[in-house]
Amino acid sequence: MRGHVSRVLRLAVVAFACALMAGCGGPLRYTPQGIGKAPGADAVIIADVNFDAAMTRLDINAKDLPPPDRLDSSSTAYVVWARPDSDSPWQRIGALNFDPDTRTGKLKDVSVPLTRFELVISLEKTANPESPSSELIFKQDVEY
Repeated sequence: MRGHVSRVLRLAVVAFACALMAGCGGPLRYTPQGIGKAPGADAVIIADVNFDAAMTRLDINAKDLPPPDRLDSSSTAYVVWARPDSDSPWQRIGALNFDPDTRTGKLKDVSVPLTRFELVISLEKTANPESPSSELIFKQDVEY
């Protein structure tokens, strides 16, 4: 009986340790600095990768962003894009919700059907362009 309890306790400790190791990674956190026309901007990108579902949930918070029309008089939005590699087409993820009073842009709880990818935020004339412009504001590789 004593050997049985000892074995069960050992298995419980191993299971607990495995659970801790599996959960230790947590979401990835990136802090890219602005590039191009917005070098003073900063962002925090939280990427919660779900390998089982082959998806990544993103939360993006950018600060010190100039209004888009200040960087280019015909621009109205900052748009987030992702692609698995440079040979693949860009996928539009969404537009930042820009607040001109606080100069912040946010995109919360969006899903990307990738677990490893290039991420860019571009300056755009509309919030729904077909592909990103050449005016990149942030660039980040998301990889575990």
